[in-house]
This record gives sequence, C-alpha cells and structure tokens, in this order.
Amino acid sequence: MPILQRPPDPSVPLSRLTLADQVRDRIREAVIRGDLPQGTPVSEPALAQRFGVSRAPIREALIALEREGLVTFDDRGRTRIIELTPKLFEELVTVRVALEGAAARLAATRGDACLKAELTENVGLQAIAATYRQLTRLDVAFHETFIRAAGNDRLLAAWLTVRSVLEFWLTAAFRDADLAVEPRELAVRSHQRLLAAIVSGGADRAEKAAVAHITGWRSYLRYARPTLEEPNP
Repeated sequence: MPILQRPPDPSVPLSRLTLADQVRDRIREAVIRGDLPQGTPVSEPALAQRFGVSRAPIREALIALEREGLVTFDDRGRTRIIELTPKLFEELVTVRVALEGAAARLAATRGDACLKAELTENVGLQAIAATYRQLTRLDVAFHETFIRAAGNDRLLAAWLTVRSVLEFWLTAAFRDADLAVEPRELAVRSHQRLLAAIVSGGADRAEKAAVAHITGWRSYLRYARPTLEEPNP
C-alpha cells in the first residue's frame, strides 16, 4: 500500500468499469476537503451533474460513504454530510484507543522487518509535507500501516469504518494551520515516539504509546476552528 496517495484528479474521465467506486472516492475527497460543507444536505441530481454520471452510481457511492461514517440518511432517504462535533470527537478517540492500542501491541510482537522502514519513511514525509492535506493523509496512513501489520483482519475492518471520519476531522481542524508552527512539530514528534515503541518489540510499551498518542490529540483542539472547540465544562 503506498504511503502517500494522490488525491483524485477531477479532470480525469471516469471509467465505467468502476464508476461507483470512483464517484465514491471523489465525493469522499470533496467532503474531507470541505468542498461539500459539513452538516449540509446532499443533492443527488447535483452530484450526478457535477460528475457527469447517472444517479445510480451516486446513490451507490453515498451508501458506501454512509458505511464510512461521512454521510447520514434520514427516514426519507435524504442524505446529509456529518457534522464534526465535540461528541463525535470523543467517540472517535474512544474507538481509536480500543482499536489502535490492540493493533500496536500486536504489531510490536510480530517482528515485521518492513514495518520500521515504512513508518520511518512516513514520518520523514510528514516533516516535509507541503500542505496540511498531505500531512493528514500521511498521518492516517501511518496508523493504517501498523494496524495492517498487526495481522488481525477484524481490527483492520473496524479501523476502516472510522478512517474517513478521522481524516475528515484532521483536515477540518487544521485546514488553516501554519505548517511551520507547532501543530506539525507535535505530530511528527508524537509519531516518532509511537514508531520507536512499536518497533521496540515491547507489547506493553507499544500499547501505552498508542493510547498516549491518541489521547494527547485532544491538545490539538486549540488549533482548530471555533466550531470544533471543546465545549465548556
């Protein structure tokens, strides 16, 4: 799996062979980038016109994105982009602690010779990412790399249900951040610590480092937009 994937190019014609998949990828990117604002209704005819396809692949793509957690359907089947709320943030942290703590523990004990190189390359690319969108892709890819290395298909399947929401949150929270300042440095240093713990071979150390990394993410909220700030106690 490549560490850094290129975003979909809107100028590239869609292939009919995998039309719904390509439409899904483009809608996902539009949501994550904020081109389709959070909390807003989604018009299937407008999306069909935007991508030059019928409504059938649009509907199929939206169903897939509901499984990823990026959109919701109401009782009448109308679609809306999710809203990034403090409650959602806390739910995401809770799920990630459970999944990634276990995955880090398993990955540390498997002795994967390629894992250290892949994670090291990823962190190096994080340090020179030109945009925060690139950095968020690398951040998510870092976590997916060691989750895959854990060798547990059920853990991976559960992770894939929250991956897009995590990427959406990271991108929205830091869209206006200056990459020359503390948020990127904190992310790189934190991933370096997690990397060292995972490749150490110590299961307890790896699990504790993963939990600390995820829960420490709360401190990043002070860089987020006002709508994403933590609620008053």
